[in-house]
Amino acid sequence: MLGDDLKAVDGFEVGAWIEPALDGGIGAVTNQVPKLFEAYARIFHPARDAEGKHVTWAEVARRLGKVEHPEMQWHQIVGTSDTFGIKGSSWSGNTPNLGEMEIGDLDRLCVVLGEHTADPAHCYFGLCEINLHPLVNAIETKQGKQSRLELPLGRDHLVLCGPLSAVVQIGDSESSAVGWSASPRVIESGERAEHDFSDSFWRDAPNLIWPSDRSWFVVSEVDFDSTLVGGSRDLVEALIASPGLEVHEVTPDTKLTAFSDKLNPVPEPEDG
Repeated sequence: MLGDDLKAVDGFEVGAWIEPALDGGIGAVTNQVPKLFEAYARIFHPARDAEGKHVTWAEVARRLGKVEHPEMQWHQIVGTSDTFGIKGSSWSGNTPNLGEMEIGDLDRLCVVLGEHTADPAHCYFGLCEINLHPLVNAIETKQGKQSRLELPLGRDHLVLCGPLSAVVQIGDSESSAVGWSASPRVIESGERAEHDFSDSFWRDAPNLIWPSDRSWFVVSEVDFDSTLVGGSRDLVEALIASPGLEVHEVTPDTKLTAFSDKLNPVPEPEDG
């Protein structure tokens, strides 16, 4: 079950600052991340090749003769008008995760985030009910019901409070699942935990993360195959330089809607 360092809090209260600061059309970066930050970054969720190995979007684009750039859309670099990137795809492997980071990438991100806030001991984690409904129910059964952080498009979040290092405690134990040990050393070293078959713990990636000083904001929108971060110029540069993460700087107005990739065009689907 959820680790002891995390407590459910009133999402309406602690997240009241977010929606008024969202500013941008559908698919714009600042439609997801408050327009309050010096710089913005897009972290691409890795795909997998036919052998199940992680592969970057840049490598997929290279193999398929497409162009790597900040506004890449997965289905466009694999050459299909199917926005799920499956039907007619030129890629023989798997598509990137929608709505959540790979746990290893999440841990690498949190190492960098912890170095760019004055208060890593007090952070908030938003769990979107669309993605993490069973976990949300389990938490409320144990800790009681809390008001939701309500964001546009019906994105209602249960919000947890705790130290940034407690991101490794978000998840649940299942005897039938092979999980990942929730050791705090994951955040200290940036390494993924070892398998622990005797006490398996299946970790979940939160959809939102921000510290109490609001020095940065992270969102993994449930329909996006990348994660967006707003923060200082130093933070974005550190993310771009971070080993193991595929990151491009984006602007507040960068569009991430279907067919927003103007450098890797594919025929748009016909009506009907």
